[in-house]
Amino acid sequence: MMVPAPYRGLWRREGIWRTDGSSDTTTPVLWFQSARWHIDSRGFAGVTVVQGARCEWHPEIAFPPLGPEIDAGTMRFDGADRVEEIGIDGSYRELWVRIDAGPVRAQRLRRDDGALAWLIGGAGWTAWAYGHPGGMAQCGFARGDGGAVALPPEAGSAWRVSASDD
Repeated sequence: MMVPAPYRGLWRREGIWRTDGSSDTTTPVLWFQSARWHIDSRGFAGVTVVQGARCEWHPEIAFPPLGPEIDAGTMRFDGADRVEEIGIDGSYRELWVRIDAGPVRAQRLRRDDGALAWLIGGAGWTAWAYGHPGGMAQCGFARGDGGAVALPPEAGSAWRVSASDD
């Protein structure tokens, strides 16, 4: 199932407001969404599922490890480049602004030892993430002309494209 086009691109969080009264409008958070996968600058990447207004993020790698709760929100678009996310449990509200509308291209890679990697690119940004499910994970974002971003090499290992949005 493909993620609808209005979700695709690079999003910057403007802020999060929680029902416990806490908020954060200063920590930079980026979310890159392709037709199938996401990379979040907080250190996770995986599959995204959208059903109606409900959006779920299913990280395949994350560091630090995420809790057992489902990461899901109800999404309300305010124009093409602004979206409000309300936590499915009602515990938070986040505002997101799209800073790169694409086109977005993505690839997912897998090594024989189970390590996973994603490379997502848009018109002006590229993001990568890699790691082992249940282990360490890293991600990064680069602004530029869409040039290649190299994954760190590991001795004796070869990456293979396991799926592509194209």
